[in-house]
Amino acid sequence: MKRETLFWDLTLKLEAFTHTVPVPFAVYYAIITQKMEPEHWKIFIALCVVFATGIGLLGTFVRHLLLKFVYAKIERISIPTLGVSTLSKEELDYAKSVKILLFRYPLVEAIIIVIRWLSGVIPISFLFFYLVAYMPSVLRSAIFTFVMIAPISFVTYYFITENSIRVLFDLPQIKNIELQEKDIPKFNYFARILVAFFSLSTLPFVIFSYILYSLAMGEIAVQDPMIPIVTVSFIFIIPLIVCAYVVAKSVNEGLNETSGSLGELAKGNFDVVVTPKSSDDFAKQAFYLNSVISKLKGMYAEIINLNEGLEEKVTLRTNELKQSLQDISNLKIQQDGDYFLTYQLLNPLAIKDVDSNRLEVDHLVRQKKEFEYKNQRYDIGGDINISHSITLQKRKFLLFANADAMGKSMQGAGGALVFGAVFQSIVQRTKTDPGYQAFGPEDWLKFNLQEMHMIFEAFDGTMLVSLTMGLLEEDTGKLYFLNAEHPSIVLYRNGKAEYLQADVSYRKLGTLGAMPIHNTKEVQLQSGDILIIGSDGKDDILCIDSTGKWEVNSDEQVFLRIVESTQGNLQAMTKQIESLGQIIDDISLIRITYLPKTTP
Repeated sequence: MKRETLFWDLTLKLEAFTHTVPVPFAVYYAIITQKMEPEHWKIFIALCVVFATGIGLLGTFVRHLLLKFVYAKIERISIPTLGVSTLSKEELDYAKSVKILLFRYPLVEAIIIVIRWLSGVIPISFLFFYLVAYMPSVLRSAIFTFVMIAPISFVTYYFITENSIRVLFDLPQIKNIELQEKDIPKFNYFARILVAFFSLSTLPFVIFSYILYSLAMGEIAVQDPMIPIVTVSFIFIIPLIVCAYVVAKSVNEGLNETSGSLGELAKGNFDVVVTPKSSDDFAKQAFYLNSVISKLKGMYAEIINLNEGLEEKVTLRTNELKQSLQDISNLKIQQDGDYFLTYQLLNPLAIKDVDSNRLEVDHLVRQKKEFEYKNQRYDIGGDINISHSITLQKRKFLLFANADAMGKSMQGAGGALVFGAVFQSIVQRTKTDPGYQAFGPEDWLKFNLQEMHMIFEAFDGTMLVSLTMGLLEEDTGKLYFLNAEHPSIVLYRNGKAEYLQADVSYRKLGTLGAMPIHNTKEVQLQSGDILIIGSDGKDDILCIDSTGKWEVNSDEQVFLRIVESTQGNLQAMTKQIESLGQIIDDISLIRITYLPKTTP
């Protein structure tokens, strides 16, 4: 984008907002809170017009100089024709400093608008006192004007500027310059939404408070106080809409970039690179995704090399066979290679990383689709178990997730692969970022389930995942969990098994138009309790009924009886399930035992 185009685009958006919301607010506020003689009003209005015009033109000119400065620095960057590695250390350091400057530019615009209001309100007030007379009401009005206008102007200028300069990150001089996560200024969405809410609430709160104060002191310049209250309420709709729009657009831009990259990754494009373009959580997520993609790409290249070598050997040993048999063999090898690739990609994501003295965790996964590769038996499917020890608010928790992606074999495995990559990114972000460790267990579950849901929505309903995800506090035995159209958790206590029903079963991840995440379920465990979390494969058993016909088991109590008879032993449970009939789906189970405290 040309500098002039960006300048006018940014200027029109920013100045249009300023003269649609803050300026009318300030003018109307001054009119209703002051009682002056006509001659004094003329002086006051003249001062406002002169300073508002001058400061607005000066602010626009400063923006012109800033963008000219930014573009001049960008143009000094050498465009690498053979890759970034060909740049010298000095050139690379300079390019990185320019890219960091782009991340900081929205904050510069936000600070300038606050300075602009200070530069207008203060001189106008003092010149009015000098030319007319000192009036306490004018001083109070000036202070309250700045307090109610500055926050909303700061927030809106920041978000509008950040959205407008995203295009600069796609310039050839900037796009391939890699930064470290620590280099990017941090302004996460928790802080962003908090600041936006504060700025929106400050505007009506301040003006209504001052109207009430002026009514009590007899200083208000209107006869019917409902007129300014209704007028202010109507004008307030504009900043509410604008602020909500720019925040939502910022989130949408970040989601689109992340979802687009995940979509390419799901198609098998491991050359995709996620470029951070903002100082928010999506920039941090981009680093994590790039790390995952890099590892997957390396594994993919290794397996491709293996397949190529294998195909050469097969070709040499099958030259005497008929062409039709050779074609069939090649197709079979290619298919099994694809299955093996998927298995290799998915296997590192199904992690059990638990460090606890009070918890025993066991995983069991038996996928329906089995295949043979290099004389070894493997299986793939849509089920996945993940468990980690994490810390939230300085409390140690066991994080577990049992998920079932829609579809069989490759389709289900593709969904499980995307889920595993996204979930591991969330886990690593929690383990390394103190900001996410400050979440309580309920908020952590709700926030991250909502985030995963929005990521899977990018697949337009073609990739759905059911899951149960929970956090178990090690010291207290308090269990927090969420369910998204997944079988209920089983609690085995004192020889008796029962289902733990969630208050709300949310829709599968990726369901379009699903309700937001609001509630978690809490259960207090006792020493010796055992939790069994599993997918619907444990219940989907094809049995022969009393009439000799085959039917799928629909009795949920069957699994409870199996848990009781095996005392929650995963291997024994699986054998009993197999003895009841034909298993027609993937089976995945997690067993969590809450052990008694050990005496020192």
